[in-house]
Amino acid sequence: MHTIRHRILRRLHLWLALPLALFLIVLGLTGSVITWMHELDVFLNPGLLQVAVGDNETQQPPATLLARLNELPGYANPYMLELPEKKNDVLIARYKVLKQSTVARQVMMNPYSGAIIGERNWGEAGLSRPLLMPTLFHLHRQLLTGDTGKIVVSINAILLAIIALTGIYLWWPAWRLKAWWHAITVSHTGSWTRFNFRLHRAAGFYSAPVFLMLAVTGIYLNKPQWIMPVVAIFTQPASASPAVAKHLAMGQEKLPLEEILHIAQKQFPTARISRINLPKTSSVNYEIRLHQRGELRQRTGATRVSIDGVDGRVIKIQDPLKARKWELISSYFFPLHSGEIFGLTGKIFISLFGLMPLLFVISGTLIWLKRR
Repeated sequence: MHTIRHRILRRLHLWLALPLALFLIVLGLTGSVITWMHELDVFLNPGLLQVAVGDNETQQPPATLLARLNELPGYANPYMLELPEKKNDVLIARYKVLKQSTVARQVMMNPYSGAIIGERNWGEAGLSRPLLMPTLFHLHRQLLTGDTGKIVVSINAILLAIIALTGIYLWWPAWRLKAWWHAITVSHTGSWTRFNFRLHRAAGFYSAPVFLMLAVTGIYLNKPQWIMPVVAIFTQPASASPAVAKHLAMGQEKLPLEEILHIAQKQFPTARISRINLPKTSSVNYEIRLHQRGELRQRTGATRVSIDGVDGRVIKIQDPLKARKWELISSYFFPLHSGEIFGLTGKIFISLFGLMPLLFVISGTLIWLKRR
């Protein structure tokens, strides 16, 4: 006989899951796709994101390519350069789009010849080949509505965590070996109604920890300030130095970009430079992003070096391989959410797991209809 607590939690589980059904299906399916976002983007847009390379061709230095951009009308002053990861990749320059804070103009450049290949607006919704993957990414992360969407997604992630926790409570079997075996397995014997119930129950047991992980990491990726106080209970977050807005003084000149990159590379000699965040307006600070072998974060890496562009002073270094406490914990969030932490196997698992909300919505709805 079910207790009052059991009945209350069952109703809570039900009346949270039903309204969120469509949302969870959309997040699950888009998450499955964007797990392979880079690979699918290249597949859909080979002419935009790939270049043909001859045997004897070498890439031009980033400083040379930046100078080329600044010479071309309409291409001056990007705020970021995304450097090629592989020899066939393009260089991507990012620009602010006025009055559209959630949209960035991406300009693709041949890193060998310096020729402009094409461009697109990252964050602009559309179903064309260039816009399809960015659209699915922004649908997954912020429902195509910017900061408001991030809040909505984060709130629903909290509700997903509650659904998972109440599901574990409702799943918990009696302390008998047979009851536990029935709770974690699915049998084809009996009616389809019984099979559906056991499928929902057993799948929920295996899925709940993953849903909790995706909920927590998803909140952090959208609204980290919501997660930090919780993590602080277990470990003291690293105190961040206040950002100092330093600008060029009269007569000062910035160091050449080649020297800035040399300083960053000197901190991590074997790492690959993946991104260059250029100074904003008259600011002088650069942030160079690198990827070290052994990092959990693939492609771009999570290693960062902030450098004063006038005197070359290293302002801050973020090394995920030597992270401690809060920085160590937070470095796991994106790789866990995307599955990258376990390499190809993890990505395959996360992409298949994106189908689970659809399974739970169908099986859960059938259970609900049967009991009405």
